[in-house]
Amino acid sequence: MGLMSYLRGDDLRSAAPAQADEQRALTVQNTSAPLLPYSRSSLLDVSTGNVLRVSDAYACVRVLADSVASLPPKIYRKTPAGRVPAGDDQRVVQLLRSPSPGSTSADLFSQIMLHLNVFGDALIGKYRSEGTIVQLGLLHPERVAVELRGQRIVYTLTDDRGRQTEHSTDDVLHIKGMSSDGLRGLSPVAQCRLALSLSSNLQEHARQYFAQGSRPSGILTAPGASSTAALEGVAETWAAKHGGVESMHKVAVLAGDVSFTPIAFSADDSQFLQQRELSAREVARIFRIPAWAIDAPTGDSLTYSSVAMQNRALVDHSIRPWLVRIERAFSNDSDLCPGGTYLEFDISGLLRGDDDTRSQVYARALDPVTGWMRRDEVRALENLEPEATASVVVPAPTNGNGKVLIAHE
Repeated sequence: MGLMSYLRGDDLRSAAPAQADEQRALTVQNTSAPLLPYSRSSLLDVSTGNVLRVSDAYACVRVLADSVASLPPKIYRKTPAGRVPAGDDQRVVQLLRSPSPGSTSADLFSQIMLHLNVFGDALIGKYRSEGTIVQLGLLHPERVAVELRGQRIVYTLTDDRGRQTEHSTDDVLHIKGMSSDGLRGLSPVAQCRLALSLSSNLQEHARQYFAQGSRPSGILTAPGASSTAALEGVAETWAAKHGGVESMHKVAVLAGDVSFTPIAFSADDSQFLQQRELSAREVARIFRIPAWAIDAPTGDSLTYSSVAMQNRALVDHSIRPWLVRIERAFSNDSDLCPGGTYLEFDISGLLRGDDDTRSQVYARALDPVTGWMRRDEVRALENLEPEATASVVVPAPTNGNGKVLIAHE
């Protein structure tokens, strides 16, 4: 049974393409992520369902997802003369241009990166009609079980109603992150839950701090109050008169027997900023992102002396490893890349230098002796039209003294 027939309940390997109302059934819907529960006594329970509520984790995942989504995917074909771009008639080229109705390759690869960095796996369903792949769409990793049976990989999908069906690599393209068993990738969220929970608790602490910090912090004493209701009335009057940002740092005037004893900041409050900075760097390390990429303090002077070198380090150590996993997963899939075709991302946009740097590189690349590029290739990199065929200028003949010889009719 094909993947599309599982989702729709009938065999679409030989049926017509699905209609608009049926297309909505193709996507395995993810349950909405609940808000982080607030707790003042224990660590917040960070999971794959709510990790993006943690601002540092969201920033890290967005850096990776947006960077990969911005790269143009190129499909090439190996030939004896070298690689050549695959034509528009290649099915994978058409699928990457529009993986599913209303989406683009940027949407697909952004979601792939999201799943890889949250769940450790990205499982892409290959939806077919009459045996031809017509759509690509991600399946929720928590609804797919992966099992090795002999020499076969079996993917068991579970829908909202609890129904299960088994599929093979013919229906599912599996991209794994770092793995301990070779079957499933390790989720950064599950492996580093403690550090993410600490970051989440610091966010909650900041919320509580600023919600309560605009009121004077201390003990309100009213010896004359004879009942709990009277004490509550004194507290409500104090809050109404001195609460709010507009009353911050104003002098509080008391009457009668009421007295106020201020309480100094604790060591935890005074070190809150340092704790936040340390937590941001810790979360950045989890997702293998340099701290500066999420506007977090680096803790010391930058190792790299220029923006270009910083970007190069980000590409080499953070983005490129993910690109290799995605490229090889697509390229090794015979349904998507048959006959020597393969996927490769163009990362030149992320490494693009300034005008002076590019001109120096191009000058060396066009050197007639040691160069490795042609003028039309350089113009293509700069998004310029191909250079018109230049007329060949033949040098005028000269005599032995260097004077030009004028031909007489």
